[in-house]
Amino acid sequence: MATPQTPSPEESAQWAHAGMLSALAIVLGYLETFVPIPIPGVKLGLANVAILIALARGEHREAVTVALIKVLAAGLLFGNPLTMAYSAAGTALSLLVMLPLSHLETLHLTMLSVAGALAHEAGQLLVAQALLGTSLVWYSAPPLMVAGLVTGALCGAVATRTVSLMGDGPGPAPAATTGPAEASPTTADKLALVAYVAFVVIALRATSAPLLATLLALAALSCLALRMPVGSVARSLRPILPIVLVTLVAQVASNQAGTMLAQVGPIALTREALVRSAVMVARLLAIGCASIAVSSTIPRERGLGLARWLLSPLEALGLRSEGPVLALDVAMSLVPTLAGDIERQMSAGGLRLFSPALWRDVIPEVVARLYAGVGTEAPSP
Repeated sequence: MATPQTPSPEESAQWAHAGMLSALAIVLGYLETFVPIPIPGVKLGLANVAILIALARGEHREAVTVALIKVLAAGLLFGNPLTMAYSAAGTALSLLVMLPLSHLETLHLTMLSVAGALAHEAGQLLVAQALLGTSLVWYSAPPLMVAGLVTGALCGAVATRTVSLMGDGPGPAPAATTGPAEASPTTADKLALVAYVAFVVIALRATSAPLLATLLALAALSCLALRMPVGSVARSLRPILPIVLVTLVAQVASNQAGTMLAQVGPIALTREALVRSAVMVARLLAIGCASIAVSSTIPRERGLGLARWLLSPLEALGLRSEGPVLALDVAMSLVPTLAGDIERQMSAGGLRLFSPALWRDVIPEVVARLYAGVGTEAPSP
């Protein structure tokens, strides 16, 4: 195993800035959960603003780091392994599209954001296809792509405004702060994660209704044993619910051959279509229940330590993990400060989450001030 090397001061400053942008991504990702959107499963994707800022400044390594920490931290703090995988696929495909496009100087940041948002939706559809085991999920692509156009444009506008307020220099590194309490993951935590991965692999490969029913029963019993509320499972599945509904309708409509059980207008409801639909739903519910169960057994303070453990293979491969770990430390230590500053600005201006001034003025100014090293306290009026 290669001996870890301490990053140079310049590298430490770069990783620290990546951590600062990651803190912004985490805070914005949390804030958007309170923005009411009438379409289930559609999110504003505000966390991508931080990635767009890094790309606009030519900080491509930082953009990748922000994406990684965004998925890890947001999943460990506010989600579960299922939502983390859902977010990871969308974020990865979005980065693969935006990284080369960001080198085009004539491409406006808003257009870059739209391209990334559309790729993000496509990545999530790929996860849905893996979960449900059918390509029929792509019938839900048109409305999701329209939503991606709108949310991508909004995120691009916020990022453009923020970049315009930031200087050209890298700015001073954020001051060292004490992060949140963190505990090393226990052997039980690691075993739970390994068992969950094995469970998901079996569920994804299973096509037998009895086997999937058994897996669903095991996952449901685990939730009952841990006294998990039913609403937790529903919330974990909410992002994919619209895709599931569209897929089920397409499944019934496309399976007209077989034993007909009923006739609904021009569509025949067959036994084979119901069995295939039941298999899809059982697989999804089994993985959703297992995600809730495993996330409930790992406290948040040990979740951060588990994130470090997941990064440890980098050293075994001869790669350096000190930089990403430093960025994660900075991100988690700055989240309360950044969130508190935004909250104070909102209270002072009487703003709400849907107030245009919040996204046009407050958040860009807070980020620009933090990036410049001025601090996060609001200036005196």
